[in-house]
Amino acid sequence: MLNITRYSIKDERLKPWVKFIWHLDVSDANICYKLLPTDCIDIILNLSGDIAYDTDSLYAPAASFHINGLRGRHSYIHHMGKIRVFGISFYSFGLYPFVNKSLAGINDKVVDLFDISTPLAQSLEFAVSDETATESIVHNIEKALCIHCGVTDGYISKAKLILDFLESDDKITIQSFCAEHGIHTKTFTRNVEYYTGYTPKILRSIKRFQKTGNQLVYQKLNQISDIAYDNGFADQAHFIREFHKFSGASPRVFQQEKMTVKENTKYTYR
Repeated sequence: MLNITRYSIKDERLKPWVKFIWHLDVSDANICYKLLPTDCIDIILNLSGDIAYDTDSLYAPAASFHINGLRGRHSYIHHMGKIRVFGISFYSFGLYPFVNKSLAGINDKVVDLFDISTPLAQSLEFAVSDETATESIVHNIEKALCIHCGVTDGYISKAKLILDFLESDDKITIQSFCAEHGIHTKTFTRNVEYYTGYTPKILRSIKRFQKTGNQLVYQKLNQISDIAYDNGFADQAHFIREFHKFSGASPRVFQQEKMTVKENTKYTYR
């Protein structure tokens, strides 16, 4: 069982963009867990041994400082030995103001942070270089992020529109949402893909998958049909197909295998 500490964001300037900062410190580990699709983007600051990701049988070591983009499919993470990692979890639209670069194309990929933004990578490298208490390093990470937070009024309005869409009822179509907000559907789709890496349709599907995945972790096997109905699937077969596409397993197998990071982690909140 992993023990990950999640730190709430203290600086008000970061709260609209960063969900939390997390820390994992293990003296001797052998990690091989499944990573499920997620609607947040993570910057990983690895201060220990190599991290590798396995997607579609492609095994690839990751740079020490890397971005794990939005995921629309499952993968596996491998990490052994002494582990000390800090992570920064951004909302789906939250990373853009810190890199000021299109995120289209980094979804389902692990990318060297220095390739996306050398200034941000250097600031974060300095933030974690001091061997002080973990809380002090988390504070330093927030300070580094504030330096690179380039938010404009124009982007705030675009990010709010993306957030409003993700929080809207799934029964509201993309077309009707755009008509209500006075924006062309193609323009909105291009903006969402530019700022997050995914189209609005896929982002909404990932959000629904996350909700059903959480329900499956905590509910009984015989409630799969209820989960399908409650989340707007046409029928149970539709739910099973979509869930398998995202997780690599049927809902029942998913409940039995217990291979995900979520199921093998105890979280502490600070």
